Amino acid sequence: MKKNFFVNQPLFDNAEINVVQKIIQNGLLSSSNINGGEFVQKFEKQIQKYLHVKHAVAVNSGTSALFASLLSLDIKTGDEVIIPSFSFSATASAVIATGAKPVFTDISPSNFNIDPSKIQKNISTKTKAIIPVHLYGYPVNMHEINEIASSNNLPVIEDGAQSLGSQYYDKMCGALGTIGCTSFYPTKVITSGEGGIISTNDDEIYDNLLKIRNHGFNINNQTTRLGLNFRMPEIEASIVSIQLNKLGNFIKIRQRNAKLLSDLLENYIDIPDINSNIVPNWYLYTVSVHNNRSYIVNFLKTHGIHSAIYYDTPIHLMPFYSQLVGPISLPNTEVAAKEVLSLPIHQGLDIVDIEFIADGFLQALKN
Repeated sequence: MKKNFFVNQPLFDNAEINVVQKIIQNGLLSSSNINGGEFVQKFEKQIQKYLHVKHAVAVNSGTSALFASLLSLDIKTGDEVIIPSFSFSATASAVIATGAKPVFTDISPSNFNIDPSKIQKNISTKTKAIIPVHLYGYPVNMHEINEIASSNNLPVIEDGAQSLGSQYYDKMCGALGTIGCTSFYPTKVITSGEGGIISTNDDEIYDNLLKIRNHGFNINNQTTRLGLNFRMPEIEASIVSIQLNKLGNFIKIRQRNAKLLSDLLENYIDIPDINSNIVPNWYLYTVSVHNNRSYIVNFLKTHGIHSAIYYDTPIHLMPFYSQLVGPISLPNTEVAAKEVLSLPIHQGLDIVDIEFIADGFLQALKN
């Protein structure tokens, strides 16, 4: 039977299975305690230590993490938030959910991340936050963004849905701005099925986040502010707690696979350019295919190699957002959307698999 290679694939073993069975047997599936259940609290402590941050708040999705973060900063109707358009739509929908307006900003063609040089011109008196996205697990130029944010007295929310484990100048993504958010959706490097985490060093923001994820309740179960049910269930927390212990090894395998793939492709196509001060988690290995991308995708699929396009339609060109913001020009974003292609390098693949994927890709280019 032909083997199929997917861009991302969750990997579990008996450790995850056993802890889920334990929770099902004890019946404590979730907790309305302001600090969460046993496994939620355990996981939050792990993340604090891993990211070297003061606080962490587990929630039920990466989208909830973004929305709760914006609420904690009192972002509201009439405000503006600067974001890239080359991202998953949750980056924008979280802004819309607060009543604020996303201000779409172009990317740098070298790494597909928001271009700091384009941010300043989009700042107005209505701007209340900047959300850079560490796309494909490649860290944004946070030095420049933090300088711009500081000079304009703006908070920075890292959309690190794809970047848990990535490093920027020896600091972890999620610990580079005012607030960091990540996701544990099944395609991510580690997963709990759904779920997300919010990290911060700010005590006031942390206090707000605890209330926001749990109906606005304080320690006495009195609603003191707007909140919703963003709680992470115990089963999800238990799974991702175990997965977090595996993250270092997962990233090492992805680094090996990415290096091998780059070595095999470098004479034939522009490979990802990695800054020496950056360590990506290699969530996605993404190249630009300047011609006949659809042919390459279909050719690979016939050989069991499932590539992916993230993202073929920028957010500002989607029907809902194009009506909201009107016509805007983001040339680098629109070129990238037509050319990007992600290839499998996840931790479930070995050296022989990567060689097969490289060979298939080179055959597609040749054809």
